[in-house]
Amino acid sequence: MEQINEIIKKQLSTLTNNGRRVSYSPYKLDIALSVVDRIGKGLEPKFSLTPEVEPTYIELIKFFHGDSSFSGDINKGILLMGPTGTGKTMAMDIMKIYQTIDNVCYVLNGKPVRMNFEITDVSMLVNSFLDNGYDGLEVYNHRYALCIDDIGSESNQIKYYGNDLDVVGYVLAERYVRRLMTFGTTNYKEEFLVGKYGDRIVSRMYALFNFIVMKGKDFRKTK
Repeated sequence: MEQINEIIKKQLSTLTNNGRRVSYSPYKLDIALSVVDRIGKGLEPKFSLTPEVEPTYIELIKFFHGDSSFSGDINKGILLMGPTGTGKTMAMDIMKIYQTIDNVCYVLNGKPVRMNFEITDVSMLVNSFLDNGYDGLEVYNHRYALCIDDIGSESNQIKYYGNDLDVVGYVLAERYVRRLMTFGTTNYKEEFLVGKYGDRIVSRMYALFNFIVMKGKDFRKTK
C-alpha cells in the first residue's frame, strides 16, 4: 500500500493542489474542445458542438482540469439543469470519458482519489432501495464520484416495509456528509426542487453542486 501511495504521490507531484481539487494544466482550450467533439460524435454521430452548448462544455473542461478560471467552485460537483433534450446526460457521458485522459483526481481526507464516475438514473437508486432497502444504497453513498441522472423525476416518497424514504434526498445527504464528488442532471428548475425535496436537501445540493444551466436543441430529433 505504501508503494502505491508513493507512486500516486509521484504522479501528482507536478500538479497543483487547489483545495480539494488537483489542477491539470496548462492545456489548450481549442484542442480540448476538439477532443470533446470527437468523443461526442463517437457516442452519437449527430452530436454537434453548437454555439448554444459550447459555453457549457468550456465550463466543464475548465472544471475537470481544475482550472481556477472556472466560473464556480471547483471543489464542488456539477448539476446540469435545463429542459428535456438539451444534452445534459450526453454532456456527462462525454466528460466521463474526457476526464480519464488525465486520470483526474480530487483530494479526499488528504489522499488523491480518482474522479471516475458512472451515470446512474434515479430509477436505479429507487429500484436498489426497493430490492434491498438501505443496504441497496450503500454503494451509491460511498462511491468517490457519482453522477445521478434525472434528479426530480422519481416519486416523492418510496415505501419499503411500511417506511417512507426520499431516496435521492437520502443519497445526496449521505454524500454531503462524506464530502464525496457528486454530479447530477435535472430537467427541473430550482423552485421545483425546493418543493420536491425541501429546503434542507436543496441546501445540501448547493453545498454539493455548481448549478449550470444547459441550453440547446435536441440533436437527436434533427434530420
